[in-house]
Amino acid sequence: MKVKVFPSHVHGSVSIPSSKSMAHRAIICAALSKGKSEVSNIHYSKDIEATLSCMEALGAKIEKKDHSCTIIGTSIENQTGDRTLNCNESGSTLRFLVPLASLVQGKVTFKGQGRLMSRPMDIYESIFENQNLFYEQKENIQVQGSLMPGIYKMPGNVSSQFISGLLFLLPLLKKDSTIEILEPYESKSYVDLTISMLKKFQIQITQTSSNTYHIPGNQEYVSNDIVVEGDYSQMAFFAVLSYLNGSIDCLNMDINSLQGDKAILSILEQYKTNQDVCIDLSNCPDLGPILCVLASFYPHQTKIIHAQRLRVKESDRIEAMETELKKWGVNIESTFDTITVFGKDNYCCPEVVELYGHNDHRIVMALTVFGLCAKSECIIDDAQAISKSYPHFFEDIQKIHGKVLCYDF
Repeated sequence: MKVKVFPSHVHGSVSIPSSKSMAHRAIICAALSKGKSEVSNIHYSKDIEATLSCMEALGAKIEKKDHSCTIIGTSIENQTGDRTLNCNESGSTLRFLVPLASLVQGKVTFKGQGRLMSRPMDIYESIFENQNLFYEQKENIQVQGSLMPGIYKMPGNVSSQFISGLLFLLPLLKKDSTIEILEPYESKSYVDLTISMLKKFQIQITQTSSNTYHIPGNQEYVSNDIVVEGDYSQMAFFAVLSYLNGSIDCLNMDINSLQGDKAILSILEQYKTNQDVCIDLSNCPDLGPILCVLASFYPHQTKIIHAQRLRVKESDRIEAMETELKKWGVNIESTFDTITVFGKDNYCCPEVVELYGHNDHRIVMALTVFGLCAKSECIIDDAQAISKSYPHFFEDIQKIHGKVLCYDF
């Protein structure tokens, strides 16, 4: 799909989709619980569909409705026989579920699309090998044999999804466990989200120090009805668009949320200082693409640091944004771990700018915001990537008077 984006003055309100991060966590906890849970305010996307289908493959019974689902939980340890879980392109689904899949009495195969199976998984491979359990990664990932309780030492500068994956599993094991996070501890906010959701399902995790978690064994997930809060990582696109272009009210948000991407609110305050800005991305990596857009329209220097995890997402997001924004004439440069942008007030090109979405939903959405704020038109190819997390993104842009035309080819 291609989308043509026209300069537009936006205004109005938009209901922000529910948090994908929290929806993943709620679905998994509900699927591990005794009894029936209702998870409501779900906005279905490819990633959420992947988690739902994988939990069904692990034995949960799920009834989907328009914006909610009823989930009857399962005891994964009682599941027997080989099975296959298709994670599509969802890194959260894959990394959250590998430890849990070890409880199945059989071999579990994880499949994925796009770059998913090339994204780093060394942490789990080492854990399985150290416990003499089967782990194999070729075109797919296969695991067999239950992980054991004990002390897990985890690097803190890799995806927090590995830590969350263990936090889902370890309470179900017979004995207590400890997770120690080695410095630097990045993306802690995502671990906080996991612990807060586990608590809603009566799972207790004790943080004994800033980097250490004690997980009692022999716990049971208890069913609960959950309303998923709005997603700050999706709101960030509209927050930046509003800051640069017009006035937009973002509905369905919890100002007391623990989401790390709520940092967009304080970051926007920095841009009111009229001086050079430095942003630490270690705790909010999903904001990277839209912050590149914000920086492009700021007539000072922006330096984004601790950005290396952007290189192992659905695309290399640093390379993708640098490549596409240079087509507009943006002065942007990068190292492996940093992005530096020297912005200016406006961008206008004599011809329609041809952009590419890199099969990455956040790249497509960020480039759309840039196009709405620019002074000339652009076309974004590969725009169907939005279906991964926000299938109705362009419809919501149109609701706030953003002019976008979608073409199917």
